[in-house]
Amino acid sequence: MFAATAVFCPSDLRGQLDRSGPPTTANPLTRDPALVEAGASLFRQYCTGCHGRGGEGGQGEGQGPNLATSWEVRRAKDQELSGFIKNGVKGTAMPAFPLPDEQIRQLAAFVRSLNAPAASLPIAGDVQAGEATFFGKGQCSSCHMIRGRGGYLGPDLSDVGATRRLGELRNSLTDPSPIPSADYRPVLVTGADGKQLRAVAKHSSYWSAQLLDERGNLHLLHGEDAAKLAFAQESWMSPEFAKRLSPGELNDLVAFLSRQSIRPLEPPKGPPVPKEGAR
Repeated sequence: MFAATAVFCPSDLRGQLDRSGPPTTANPLTRDPALVEAGASLFRQYCTGCHGRGGEGGQGEGQGPNLATSWEVRRAKDQELSGFIKNGVKGTAMPAFPLPDEQIRQLAAFVRSLNAPAASLPIAGDVQAGEATFFGKGQCSSCHMIRGRGGYLGPDLSDVGATRRLGELRNSLTDPSPIPSADYRPVLVTGADGKQLRAVAKHSSYWSAQLLDERGNLHLLHGEDAAKLAFAQESWMSPEFAKRLSPGELNDLVAFLSRQSIRPLEPPKGPPVPKEGAR
């Protein structure tokens, strides 16, 4: 009844996100945009040599750890985290930074922000413009759904701002993995009428398969039809995705995704962060 071949679809955002565990509940330190921004400036000055510009780790002679995925950072109390920064960590390459207490507090706020849910942080970008990009130029909604609006070929992103960190959201757009998500393996199904439909395999074996097409219809295959399924070997998310957007449009899209939370978190305090990049 069905013949199947591989298809390469435009976007699988959530499937590209780092699976290192959920971000921690927002810390009060991250609620002050000025504090976080000052900490980011100090971090660039003192810490990027080992920890990388975004805290991703593995840089320089010290080969500092990834601060955004570190459970040691997440479970440390504010006083302990400040102590790590001010006094260093014995037995490691982490040196002491005898800075004024306020600067230590600023650095701690920025490190905390690397672990906080995206929805809890102030962010540059226009949320409404990002929504227009998601449902328009970016074509994200051809695969992804938000609050009942969008496609069926990728994960639902309605809660992605509460379950992912800001860095994860941006990286999923700018540096997508070439490996397709196991839960959304893409196939192109040709029906008996000759029409082709984009679909994802929700379950598959040599003898049976359940495929969900782009219209939300379920197709059940068995026997030879299931055995003939050919899956794409590359991710649905095009590695060129970010190049289709201007820096401003990318910032807006990240801002929109960061505000997607089923259970709204307390909004960040303080004035909005200035927008970065021109459209």
